[in-house]
Amino acid sequence: MSYHMMIHAHEHAYQQAEKFVACRVCGFQRDKWEHISNMRYVMHLGYAYGTVPEGAYVDLVELATLEPVTPTDGDIATFRQLLKSLDLASEDETPGIFEKRLTASKLVPGNSGTRRGILISLAMAGVIPNTQLSLSLANWTGFDVMQEAAIQLNNTKGRSDMEMPWAGWMGGLRVDWDKAEQWFGQYL
Repeated sequence: MSYHMMIHAHEHAYQQAEKFVACRVCGFQRDKWEHISNMRYVMHLGYAYGTVPEGAYVDLVELATLEPVTPTDGDIATFRQLLKSLDLASEDETPGIFEKRLTASKLVPGNSGTRRGILISLAMAGVIPNTQLSLSLANWTGFDVMQEAAIQLNNTKGRSDMEMPWAGWMGGLRVDWDKAEQWFGQYL
């Protein structure tokens, strides 16, 4: 998510979103900047902040200082199982129900933030489709467009922890295997 934001978030002036206190293009909130050390800490716990500019910045600075990560055979097997689990969801399964099923299966170690960060990332890449928007790493969807799509959902019911684009998935959408192949083919 962080890389996606940085390659598509071209320099632009702050443009106030109509319904949100944030830039309509990138989501930056000029009156809010989280403490960087805390953001690094929660990223190391597995949370994803790549959907906001300050999070993407911290994430990419951190990645630039670390050795490249190579997935183990176990990581690859877990990833494949996660995609299969999404693909086998019932037609009416919601993101919340899937998250409970994923937690119960103990497939992905870590906490709920780790699991949700992975799911949001896959949704941003379009591998996990949603009912509102067609997404891909190849192009950018503005913050205001994403938030407007979230408002159209009836499953978030004001929950701030259920974010688009993951919030817009339904079991009947399954997995977009073409996009999975495009972005993660070597691991499938």
